[in-house]
Amino acid sequence: MSDALDPLPLLRHLGEHRVDYIVIGGFAVNAHGHVRSSNDLDVVPNPSRENLERLARALRDAHSVDAEVSDFDAAELPRSATRAEDLEQGGNFRLTTDLGDLDIMQWVSGIEADDLYAELDRQALEGNVEGIPVRVCGLDHLRSMKRAAGRPQDLEDLKRLESD
Repeated sequence: MSDALDPLPLLRHLGEHRVDYIVIGGFAVNAHGHVRSSNDLDVVPNPSRENLERLARALRDAHSVDAEVSDFDAAELPRSATRAEDLEQGGNFRLTTDLGDLDIMQWVSGIEADDLYAELDRQALEGNVEGIPVRVCGLDHLRSMKRAAGRPQDLEDLKRLESD
C-alpha cells in the first residue's frame, strides 16, 4: 500500500490549468467532516471539450501514466487520459503523476446519470483549500457512491457520513 497522498500539489496543478472538476472519494469524505487518509485524489471532470483539453494538458504536464498498466508499451494501449478525444469517450482512468495518484472518474456506481458531472454539479459544495478553489460532491451523492461501492473502507465512511 502506498503512502497517504497530500492532495495540495494536484489540486494546485489542476487549478493552474483551469480544469473544472468535482472531488469525490476519500477527500470528499474529509470535506464532509470525517478526516481520514487517502492514497489518491478522485475527480469528476466537466465533460466539455475545452475542459477535457485543459485536463489532458495538465496530465501531460504532470507526466501521468496509467497506474495499472505502466509496464505496457503506449502502442498497446490505444486510450490515454492525456488526449482529450480519449477522455471524451467517458471512461475512468487511474493515473500516477509526478504530483501523486489521480483517478479521473466519468461514471461511478450509485449515481445513475448520463452526465455524472452535471448530476454532481447540482449539489456540489464550493470552498477552498489553502487558497485553491475546490468543489466537492454533496453529501447525498457521496453516500450513494459509498453505499454502491460497498468495500470495507466505503462502509466505514458510510457509517460516519450517516451519523451526520
